[in-house]
Amino acid sequence: MLCRMRKRDVKTPKVEVVNQPETEIQPPDGGWGWVVCLACFLTNCTVHGTTSINGIILIELLYLFNDSFSKTTIVCSIIAGTAMFGGPLVSIALMFKASHRQIIMFGGIIAAASAVASSFAPNIETLIFTFGILVGFSLAVSYFTVNVILGQYFLKKRALALGIATSGNGFGSFMMNYLSTKAISFYGMRCTFLLLGGLFLNLTVYGALCRPLTKVIKQSPDIQNKRTSVDEMEGAPILGFEAENKETREKCDDFNRRISENIEPLPKTLRVRQSITSEIMPNEIYNRKSNYCDATIFKNKCFYLLLATYTTHAVGDSFYIYLPVYAVSIGLSREEAALIMSIYGIIGIVSLLLIGILVDIIHIPTSYLLTAALSSMSISALLITFCQSFETLTLCAVMTSIGHHFGASLRIVLISAILGRENITTAYSMLSMLLGALYIIYPTIKGFVYDAAQQFFVIFYFDSAIVFVGVILSCGIIYAQKTGKFVE
Repeated sequence: MLCRMRKRDVKTPKVEVVNQPETEIQPPDGGWGWVVCLACFLTNCTVHGTTSINGIILIELLYLFNDSFSKTTIVCSIIAGTAMFGGPLVSIALMFKASHRQIIMFGGIIAAASAVASSFAPNIETLIFTFGILVGFSLAVSYFTVNVILGQYFLKKRALALGIATSGNGFGSFMMNYLSTKAISFYGMRCTFLLLGGLFLNLTVYGALCRPLTKVIKQSPDIQNKRTSVDEMEGAPILGFEAENKETREKCDDFNRRISENIEPLPKTLRVRQSITSEIMPNEIYNRKSNYCDATIFKNKCFYLLLATYTTHAVGDSFYIYLPVYAVSIGLSREEAALIMSIYGIIGIVSLLLIGILVDIIHIPTSYLLTAALSSMSISALLITFCQSFETLTLCAVMTSIGHHFGASLRIVLISAILGRENITTAYSMLSMLLGALYIIYPTIKGFVYDAAQQFFVIFYFDSAIVFVGVILSCGIIYAQKTGKFVE
């Protein structure tokens, strides 16, 4: 039997099989990736080292400009806050086809030029713009970008590479506090800005080492299945040929029946280009949007509780800004104040290693560790008001460093447990933006508090009280975990 069809009855649409191969980045997991890891390590040293010396810089700016404590604090607080705003800026730059290497190098050039301009600043207002805003955003962009491209270079060894790169944070804090103190005592604050400009210019070298990865062609299973279906149907005698078996005869009959009923004239595996555009693309776009922004996270009460808890945790994060100033005010030398901050950075490295052991090996619930971290910060902020020696002040700095780094490390872990891994990107971006704003607001508020009271004790009482509220809120997270609202 022949499958016959008259041309005047129906017009056969022109079939265009869209078969565009997909591309992907293939991580080398070694080779030049270790050079990129070194560049990321040095970038982290530079960025975190610069933010860690805010307290040392604050002492000198108070002597240099003799301005109010609250206004001078803004210079340091903006640098700390803008570190959390690098993600959106980098995303916009990548949308305009800028490469990771170009973004890192551009950030280094702007940071270097801004630091040089800061050495000529006539007042605090100018310094807020040149060193606070321009240097802050430039370092944030370079820092975020270099860590992103490092993740692209590694897959199986990603944890090791990120661990090595992240250790640069504490190493930078350790080295920069000592070196900046020596530079300021020998050259002065204005020449130290010039030295920082030269240090930031090295970011262009680190960025040049981050070569972009080439994409390789990857044939997805869906496209392969479509090609197979097309090949099968092209071999079948659909129009004007005799069916050799029962199966192909049924295909011919089904095809003619669908033509006569004005239904889709082709099998489902064959699509005309209009059909692909109208039916497949809206679903793909919707799925991509849902991956980046899932509205269900706003219905989760535990997520709001987590945001509130980290709102209080952000108060203690500005501890390192005021500790050197307080140390000098009780009679310690600037070298001793810098040494305390160096110890603060080293304890940060130990804390990052310890939190991994406690969570992954000993399996202590993360909600308990968050409560312990906040308690350590609250107690140390209260005890610091009784410290009058180098040893006791160092002990409080150690307690605060453990609490700060524990809490910072648990952010992604808790978000993943509460909202699921598919919502990490959206939720963590929201939390980072919130913390970035708080890192600017809280130090400024505490600066006004000091101007009103003229005593550092009020600042640390303020820190202790706010962080203690976070301890209470974190108990709610413990209760939610115990009642099964989320599971790690």
